[in-house]
Amino acid sequence: MGKDLQVAASGNLPQINQPKPVELTQTGDNNTQIAYVQNFDGTSVTNVIVTGHRPGETPTPTQGALNRDYYNLFVMGGETFTAFSGGHFIVQKDRALTENVSPDIEKAVNSIHAEAIEFIKTLPTIFASENTRYGRSDDTQQAFFGMVTDVRVQDNGIKIYYQTLNAISQKRLNALMRELAIEGRPTFNELDRTHWTIKRVNLVEELRDAGITVYAP
Repeated sequence: MGKDLQVAASGNLPQINQPKPVELTQTGDNNTQIAYVQNFDGTSVTNVIVTGHRPGETPTPTQGALNRDYYNLFVMGGETFTAFSGGHFIVQKDRALTENVSPDIEKAVNSIHAEAIEFIKTLPTIFASENTRYGRSDDTQQAFFGMVTDVRVQDNGIKIYYQTLNAISQKRLNALMRELAIEGRPTFNELDRTHWTIKRVNLVEELRDAGITVYAP
């Protein structure tokens, strides 16, 4: 696959259930609100709402569906993420969905069209900085579980809006390299390189099986 984002037919996207709209009212500053309604119906899609904002910003509810079949992985050198925070960052286009992408999702999302963005927003997400050392991190380095709340294609890259929920030891993520399909070797893996990819792995299940708590239905 080339480094340039290509135009893809929206019909290639995996089918996901459309969630029933839910309205929530939230007032005050520095709030984060999480709600869900479980509607499995034999699938791995669950309705979920995540809202959050920084001081001085107006809170905007985000509603969609949590799709456990895939997950977003963002590894961003130079970015600092914290728990229960929202914001945005830029992914360079040659590092956005151009490497180590699940083959059955690659063509469906590489154009970043409107339907692809809605799909991306349904995926549980890992937000991480690059490992402090190749193939491993120190005891204090943390990654974060959360959701993408919006995606905007700009001339200077792909702007990702996000909401983090809980922290996860990045050292633990390195130890789960095989379970999370983070391709690499003992001395180098995907947490060592700035990029955005999508994996066909049930992230919530794998983390919970490893004894890691995540705020998800």
